[in-house]
Amino acid sequence: MKNDRLRFALLVPFAITSALLASGFVACDSDSHSPVIPSLDAASIDAPVTVTDSSLEEDTAIETPVDSGVDAIAPVSADIATDFSVSANPNGAWSYGYVPGDPAVDAGALVLFSAVSNATPNIPAWYDPANSVLGAPAAWRNDSAVTNTSIAPGEFAVHPGNAGEYAVVRWTAPAAGVYSVALQFKTGDTGDTNGLLLHDGVVLVTDDSTSAETVHQLDVTLAAGSHLDVAVGGKGDFYFDSTPIHLTIRSASSN
Repeated sequence: MKNDRLRFALLVPFAITSALLASGFVACDSDSHSPVIPSLDAASIDAPVTVTDSSLEEDTAIETPVDSGVDAIAPVSADIATDFSVSANPNGAWSYGYVPGDPAVDAGALVLFSAVSNATPNIPAWYDPANSVLGAPAAWRNDSAVTNTSIAPGEFAVHPGNAGEYAVVRWTAPAAGVYSVALQFKTGDTGDTNGLLLHDGVVLVTDDSTSAETVHQLDVTLAAGSHLDVAVGGKGDFYFDSTPIHLTIRSASSN
């Protein structure tokens, strides 16, 4: 029976008890600053200016580049797994946290995870000590050499919370532009979850069951500071809900 299997996917590898949570995490200061770089007007970068030198026998046009004082923003190439970090949250353009309910309806503001559990070696997990049941909601990467609760080595995964919380990973656009997004929710552990992709709260992708492992590819136009949220919910069931996420975001012009 389900109650006899009282564990969820995150917790078999973590084996977290309240005592472990009290001693097994490293608190990290959260950064309240948004990692947003203002967008640049391409016309203002290295624009030529015509200068006439009157000391020459004939007027000669000399093109001199104008230094805008700001380097052009490099093309974006982001990966949810390879970019993962447990040293800071936010981590560059990435933020890890949760919302109290369905983000497609009205889940409220994103709550950032503030601590890291190291209860299982090589599987550090972000979580919130103020709102954690058996270590979830949480976000982590399997840095071990073996598959753990169906999370392969190197894969990034999340686990929703027991009170309907959605685990959320947010990516904030550093500049205005068109971004190519490739997203796949994977089966993970034995529990069934649902997945969402949202642009500033507007749903772009809905997977009623992440076990379908549908690959989504789309171009999204973002303003500087706009965000994409990848969210996973437990469909009313808290157990066995570890869910791998494959996500890449790239500048459309760099593909």
